[in-house]
Amino acid sequence: MEPARKFQPFPRWEAPTYQEDEPDFSSGDREVPEWETKLGKTIFYITVALSIWFFYWLNGIQCPC
Repeated sequence: MEPARKFQPFPRWEAPTYQEDEPDFSSGDREVPEWETKLGKTIFYITVALSIWFFYWLNGIQCPC
């Protein structure tokens, strides 16, 4: 007695052999000024501090102990 269906493994496929050129951000055309770096860090740290404060405040609203 033969099985109703025979096992057929999935066909194997290979990943494409081409590689797209990834952008190299380290070799930019312009030099980033120091004030832009400081401004970016300042904005980042203010955002982190405000988000921590917001969740602290939100916890106080939900738990009026």
